[in-house]
Amino acid sequence: MAAEPRPAATTARYVVLGGIVLLAAVPLYVYLEPQWRALVSRLAAALVLGMALLELRGILAGRVAHLDPSALDAARTTPAPAPAVPQRLLELTASVRAGLRSRRHFERVLWPRLVALAARPLVPPPRRRGRGPSLPALRKVIGAIEDER
Repeated sequence: MAAEPRPAATTARYVVLGGIVLLAAVPLYVYLEPQWRALVSRLAAALVLGMALLELRGILAGRVAHLDPSALDAARTTPAPAPAVPQRLLELTASVRAGLRSRRHFERVLWPRLVALAARPLVPPPRRRGRGPSLPALRKVIGAIEDER
């Protein structure tokens, strides 16, 4: 964790920054026409204020980052799967779900895997418009593979 800024060091830093800004702004203020003087003084003040606000933002962001997440923040994140569930099973589950939604995924990914598991040729499930097979049709195909074993 970064060290907390000391108030004396911060004050000294901004006194030096203010002095540097004054050294640059005063000659401009003197040599410019009166209608531009207000702009120079506002820009100088905005520069010092902007630097102070950036530092304050950094300090606050650092403090908030180390706090425990609120209930709303915790609800936004999805919980990680239990370590007892193998990653391969999660990937296969996701593939079956994608195969039910997409005919293309079913034909190119899931169906070749099912055919590779079967000892005899399988009958493909009936087509549905733009989607993979229905869940009962997929259960029949998997049941046929299980009956062989």
